[in-house]
This record gives sequence, C-alpha cells and structure tokens, in this order.
Amino acid sequence: MSLLPSDQRQLLHKCILNYVQNQIPQEKQETTLNEGADGSDHVISTLAHWLKVDLDTADTDRPVDGSLLPRKWSSIVRLQRRIIELEKQIEGLTEENEVLMENGPASGATKSSLKWIPRERSNFSINCGASVTSAKLHPELPLLFVATDAGKLQCYDLMNYSMPVASVQAHMRGIVSIDVQLSDSSECLIVTASKDLYCKAFRLVDSQLQLIRTFSGHEHVVSQIKVWKRGTDTLAATCSRDLSCRIWDVSNGWCLKSFQPHTEWVRCLDILGEYIVTGSNDCTVRLSHWPTGRGLSFGMGHNFPVEKVKIIPMQKSAEAADDQQNKYNLFNEEYAELGFSHVISTSRDNTIRIWQVPLPRFVAHRPPQPNSSRQHFELITTLSGHSSWVRDICVRGDYLLSCSDDRSIRVWDLTTGHIVRVIGNAHDGFVNCIDTDQNGLNRQLLISGGTDGKLKVFIK
Repeated sequence: MSLLPSDQRQLLHKCILNYVQNQIPQEKQETTLNEGADGSDHVISTLAHWLKVDLDTADTDRPVDGSLLPRKWSSIVRLQRRIIELEKQIEGLTEENEVLMENGPASGATKSSLKWIPRERSNFSINCGASVTSAKLHPELPLLFVATDAGKLQCYDLMNYSMPVASVQAHMRGIVSIDVQLSDSSECLIVTASKDLYCKAFRLVDSQLQLIRTFSGHEHVVSQIKVWKRGTDTLAATCSRDLSCRIWDVSNGWCLKSFQPHTEWVRCLDILGEYIVTGSNDCTVRLSHWPTGRGLSFGMGHNFPVEKVKIIPMQKSAEAADDQQNKYNLFNEEYAELGFSHVISTSRDNTIRIWQVPLPRFVAHRPPQPNSSRQHFELITTLSGHSSWVRDICVRGDYLLSCSDDRSIRVWDLTTGHIVRVIGNAHDGFVNCIDTDQNGLNRQLLISGGTDGKLKVFIK
C-alpha cells in the first residue's frame, strides 16, 4: 500500500527520473545522440518503465524542478537533526521531572528553582482588555486566572494564551481581588471580591467558569478575599470599606463571623488557621482571632494606608528542609501554637515593613487572650526603594517580590534586606498585582498585572 496519493507519487517519480537524467554529463548525452548509441536512453527508459512514468508526458504534463529532489533531501536531513535535538531536550526534562517527583521539595532542582530571579524582560504579555486588578496561578496546572476592572474573570493557558480558556462576566463592577484553592478532588475553586459589594465562588469545569455561590452582606466595597481549607470545610475571609471582616462557609454561603478590627476602611488581610492579620486606612496592622473576633495585637509605624499584608508561615518542625527557609520562617517552638512569628505589610508611604508579632496569652480551654505586657508589633526592618505606593508582595524562598505604582517590580533578599533585581517599566502603567508559586510547586514563573490592561509573564 502506497503512503503517497497517486498525484504526489507521480510527481516524486518524475523528480527521480529528472534527477537521474541530469546526472548524465551533457557531453555524454551529445556523444550518444551523435553516434546513435542508446546507452543513456536505455537507462532512462528502463527507469521510466520501472517507475511507471510515461516519457511522452513526463516533461509536458507538469514542469519539474531538477533541484527539487536534492532540496527535499536536505530538508529531511535538517528535520532529522532537529528531531534528535528535541528528543535530547525531552529526555533531559523527563529526567529532571523524575528527580522532582522522587525527591520532593528537598530536591536539588527545587532548591535551584527557589533561587530563581526573574529577568528584566517578560517572555510574553497577554492583553486582557481592561486594567488587571488581580491575578493568580493555578496551584498545579499551567493556568492563570485574571480579574479586571471591567468585572471579568478569565482563565488563560500558558501553553496557548492567544485566547482565554474560559471567560465570564463575574460582576457588574470591577473585581478587586481573587484567590484560588484546590479541593480534595482536585477541583479548582476561584473566589472573587468586587466593588459591587458581592463576593462569588466559581469552579473551573470543562473550560467553563461555573458560579456555585454568591456571598452578600457587606455594605460597601469589598477589598480582598482569601480562601483556605479548615479540616473538611472550605472557608473564605473578606474585608471591606464597611470596616468589617467576615468569614464565610463556601459550601452554603453562610456568614460564620463578622467583626470590626479597625476604625477605618479595611483594605487587606491574610489568614492562617484561626488567626487573621489585617491592614487599614488607619495606617495600622492588626492581629485578630477570627472565631471570637478578638483583637490580640497591632503594629503602628506606616504613615499612609496599608495596601497589603502577608503572613510568613513558620516551618512545621525544626527538622524542616532548609531550602525553603529564611530567617523569618524558621521554626520557633515558642510560636508553634500561633503558626507564625513574622508578618509583612506594604503601604502608600512607599515602604515595606517586616514585623514580629507579640505572642498572645494562651489559656487552656479558652480562646487566646491579648498579652497585656506586649501588645505592639516589633518592627524588624523597613525596606525602602519604591518611589510610589507598594501594591502587592509575594514571598518565595529567601526572596520577597514587590510591585508598585512606580511601574517597577523589585526582588529583595530577605536575609540582607538588599534589592537584588529591579524590573523597571514592567508595565506602561501602575503594577497592580504579582503572583508566583509560594507553596507546593516551585515553578520558575512570575506573573504581573497592570493598569495598562496587560498581564506580563516571566519564565526561565
């Protein structure tokens, strides 16, 4: 059975015939013709008979390029060489993946990836059509979720980003914050907070963003939302301009707790276990116990509203792998019940501050109590370098990444407090958000979103 259609087979045979004929020296052909010999003619006619090519039509049916066969052969050689190169590359990537799977987070490859610093130019950008207000990476897959000031929630595949995998008009007004969580069945949950006073939960199913829950109760703009697992339950925490923080049960949409940690607009939050850290227009950072709503301690020092707060989770044990440790997340037995000892805050005063939180007073069978002798956060260090509001931060190994209205992204060494990389003019407008792997996978990947409506992707 032939691998080629009849027309392509005929063209190939004509090329072979033409090629053989061109290999006979011109003087030989002239001598043969003058002397009446039929040697070369016999070779050509025999080959034509074997290839089933009609000599009467071989040169008239379709013009045949005599150099076509050599050029096709050269193309095949180049293609084979490229295939060999790709096979070697695939083999190397497969070996690297096997090392990661076998050795887990403590592998050398993971250690190397945690030391990765994004280069000064993005690999590519995605035009999202409106100001990008929040962006999150899928915890496992090469997907990213993007929220815009036009109220749209979109999902893009990093392998093919020409069109969104899924897109939905999630809110009537701008989305200000999103977060992502995987369920035990690896179902991807995406939660959103908006200026329209509502929060929503979506799940990604068959390239569709399906709305599964709407949370209503806030009386003003919702500033940020975080989602996390607590046992078998999935909970969400929100903060708002109505001065309140609320804890929601995602499965039924009920509000489990509402409390007011600040006297002004609550702009940001982060949560770990039963503890929540919040930042506000009152320029303070506060630690609260959310099941009771009780404030435990606070930090003062920022001169303008706090834009973002981040808890640095402590390693679970003293034997934890040191490849993911910095001096702020080292295991501390005294803080083991709290789960962390340091938090980070950013502000419109252009600074990033790292605080050590005072340890609450723990009493058996009672909620934690404020420590009357120590209620103020201890300021450990102030990172100065941005020339405008610091909008967002991420912690990755020994590095802190920050973005700002000065259009730059900066990478800080948490050990020394020095800047190790400045990505200037990362966007044509303010840089609103950044995200990278912080737990679990450690892909060498950074994304950023700005008011220029673009999402920038930095990959090794």
